[in-house]
Order: sequence, then structure tokens, then C-alpha cells
Amino acid sequence: MSHSKLDPIAIVGGGPCGLTFARLLETAGIDYVVFERDASSKPTSHFQGGTLDLHLETGQEALRRAGLSAEFETLARRDAMTMTVQDSQGNHRTTFGELRDAPEIDRLQLREMLLDSIPAHRIRWGKTLCSVENDTKKPSSVSNWVLRFTDDTTESGFGLIVGADGAWSKMRQIITPAKPQYSGKIFIEGRLSLDNPKYNAAVEMVGAGNSMATGAKQTLVVQQVADRSYRVYMGLVAPEYIARPGGEVDVTDMGKARAAMLAPGGHFDNWKPELRAFVEAAEGPWRAWPLYRMNPDVFLPVTGSESHDSGRWVSVPGVTLLGDAAHVSIPNGEGVNHAMYDALVLFESITKELDGEKAALESDETGQAALGRAVVAYEAEMLPRARESLLRSIEDEGMFWGEDAAFRLVQMFNEAAKQGNPDM
Repeated sequence: MSHSKLDPIAIVGGGPCGLTFARLLETAGIDYVVFERDASSKPTSHFQGGTLDLHLETGQEALRRAGLSAEFETLARRDAMTMTVQDSQGNHRTTFGELRDAPEIDRLQLREMLLDSIPAHRIRWGKTLCSVENDTKKPSSVSNWVLRFTDDTTESGFGLIVGADGAWSKMRQIITPAKPQYSGKIFIEGRLSLDNPKYNAAVEMVGAGNSMATGAKQTLVVQQVADRSYRVYMGLVAPEYIARPGGEVDVTDMGKARAAMLAPGGHFDNWKPELRAFVEAAEGPWRAWPLYRMNPDVFLPVTGSESHDSGRWVSVPGVTLLGDAAHVSIPNGEGVNHAMYDALVLFESITKELDGEKAALESDETGQAALGRAVVAYEAEMLPRARESLLRSIEDEGMFWGEDAAFRLVQMFNEAAKQGNPDM
């Protein structure tokens, strides 16, 4: 069905949730355009992203509704649904098999699959958003929002603008002044190629899946990606600036960074030699991932008197957010799944409104009203879900860090297995 009377929907950001939303709109014949800051679909040599586990009821469900289940299954690594847990000395080492239907797929593969599913002309590359402004010279309308890009171009005339522009979203400032807060934790990423001296040790310990070793203020995650190489994530409880130029673990100076990790008194100094060896062998360039999260209170219900300055989510006609732009959290296996599910919930809210009201196809005005109601319905579902997920992720931080974290994780996974793989 074509909804030709609607103004197009703008999607700012071509990551997993933005492209999932675009694909869903494509299946329904709803006009849209994606604005993506990358210069092209070609991945950069510096970074292509890691691996993602897509959950049956969220990420996979969004792909199913988008008609991409078959394509996903050709790429999904169902042999990678294993997790090995141990502490910094190798104690409590346990390997768990499939705890839930959540096969792995590389982020780059997911993006390419989604890009292949929508027409090339739907994406405008090299569009980095600078600001979002309201054209006050025109009569009041939700379509007055103007997107201004760093290349000095502007775009306007949209029935809805959807911000899927990540943790540091420029779109978010319209809805709330709140910004992501540093969690006190950071990951440093390296890798093990197939000819790395420690590659075979990784195969023996991790296999096709994931491994996590935990210490008092460190974690070490080793995971295989699609080309059979490994990503090594060295997690630290540390100041936000530690990996910046001049910092203790300055990732622009590999010698300094590695020494800070391994030298006497370094972060992984007292770890079991077999685990320390992965840090020692991790190839560069290392990349820093400071972990940020939104304050869950942003998503508490607002009263009629609360304004934008309150720090709460204040709905704005003609604009909404998806994924990290809405509710960035520290990694806990849910991020991309919640993001793709956001896209599905918004899409289903839109199609329900449009298909349930034939008048919405007769004029721009009624079509606009239908989009407005759809956003209200989407946010009513998403906001409490975002708050609950953030609260749970903050609680989970204690589960993944600390001297007894491995012991507690083993207990948790064992209990999950006994209960028949519940949602974790």
C-alpha cells in the first residue's frame, strides 16, 4: 500500500535501528529518506564494528517483520552462542552453551544486509547533522523543522523526523537537555588475527563464541567475529580521560598503553599469565570505548507543568528518537536489540494509525495527525521500557565487575539454564 499523501519521514542516522526503520517503511510503501554522516557505504579500514547477538523476541522479530529472516539466517552464527566465564586467576571457569536464541552477526554484516534491502536513492551519504531548527517564518506546523548539515545544506518539509543518530545525538536536545553520563568504566579494544601467536590459545578458550574473565576493577572479553579473528576488549574501572592523548593508557601510543596494562602495578599485572597473554598479544591500533548511559529518571512521566529544562523527556510534535539516541546504555547484550525493537514499535504504531484511518490518505493534514498519534503511542511504550532497561543495566554492572563477579555470573547462568532459558 502506498501512502503518497504523507510528507516523507526523515531518518537521521544509518545505523542498525535507523536502517531497520527504513526497511520497515519500505515494505509499507511509506516515503522516507535516510541522512547518514558516513561518506559512503564502504567501511573504513580503521574500524568496522564488532559482533552483535540478536535476540529472538526483539532484534530477530524486527528483521522478521522486515522480511529479512532468510537473509539473516545466511549470516547468523548459531555456533557462536557460547560463553566462557572465569575470574582473573582462571577460577570458576565454566562454558555455557545456548542460553537463549541469540545468534551472532557482525555489525558490518547487519548493516550491509539492511542497506541491500532498501533502494540506494533513499540514503543521502556524507550528511553530518549540525543542528535542528524550527522555521518560525512559516505558520506553526510540525513540518517546520529544518535539518542543517555541516556541508551548509538544509532539508525540510518532513512529516516526521526520527533521530537515530546515536549516543551523542543532535536530535535529542530538542526533546531533553539531558546527556549521557560516564559510567566510570571503559573498554580498550584490540584484536587477534589468524596469524597472531595467541590465536590458537583463543580458539581453545573461546571457540566460536565469547569469553569473559573478571577482576576487581578489570574485565577481559575475547570474542570471535565472522572472519574467525578475535576482538579483545580490556575493561577498566577508570577515569574517562585515561585513554586520551597524555592519559595513562593513551591509545595513540601503543607502547605506553600496553605497558600501563601489563607493567608491574599495571591494570592486568596480577592476572593469570594465560589471560595476560591476550592483552600482551592484542594487535593495534587499540580503540577506546568509554561507556556512557542515560539517567533513567529522564524517562519518568512528566507533569503538565514540566518544561524542556526539567531534564525529563518532553514530547515534541514532529520529532522522536530511536535506539542510543533515545536511551543509550552500557553494553549488556540488549542495546542493538532494544534499538531495532524501537524501530518496529514505531513502525507498527504508524501503520496502525494510517491503515485504520482512510482519511489519512486524503490530505496531508490528516496524515500528519495520524503520524502524531503514532509517535504518542510509540513513546508511551518505549519510555517505560527504556527506564526499566537502564535500571536493569545499572544493576547488572555489579554482576560483571568485582572480585566475585565470575562466581556470581556462573550462578546466574546455571540458574537460567535450569529455568529453561528465560529472558536474561
